[in-house]
Amino acid sequence: MNAAKLTEYGLVPVATCCIADRKLKIDIIDPKTVELAECIYAFLIDGKVARIGSSKAPLKTRLKNYMRDITRAFNNEKSPAPPEEADLWLKKLPAGTSGTIYARSGWSVTTPIKTFNAYMDEESLLIGELFSDGDLPHGQILNRNKHR
Repeated sequence: MNAAKLTEYGLVPVATCCIADRKLKIDIIDPKTVELAECIYAFLIDGKVARIGSSKAPLKTRLKNYMRDITRAFNNEKSPAPPEEADLWLKKLPAGTSGTIYARSGWSVTTPIKTFNAYMDEESLLIGELFSDGDLPHGQILNRNKHR
């Protein structure tokens, strides 16, 4: 999955990311879109999607959590991110490189019961596509598993 596919799916660039001084740094380039809640996002690194996610809270909160948690993992501090994930981030984003984060609100789905935001279902479908498209071997995808 690449930038063209993300754009086809309606995602737009919202931030850039890099690693400097053993810290994950994320710089917002679309302040309006990162205010979205119930959204999906993707990290594009080296021209390929390396991670798909969703956020119930505003995306800017999720991105702040990434910076905190991944940075802690880089420095062997207590973090929800395991050491293997930190190592993979360091390999995927070596010094001097950067990535782009794409996002959009989840689509609304109308059923006979009600209309709801299907962002978590979209995330699951995109993660499945990420693992099945063959662009990146499993060991290079930053999602820890094939399911949300």
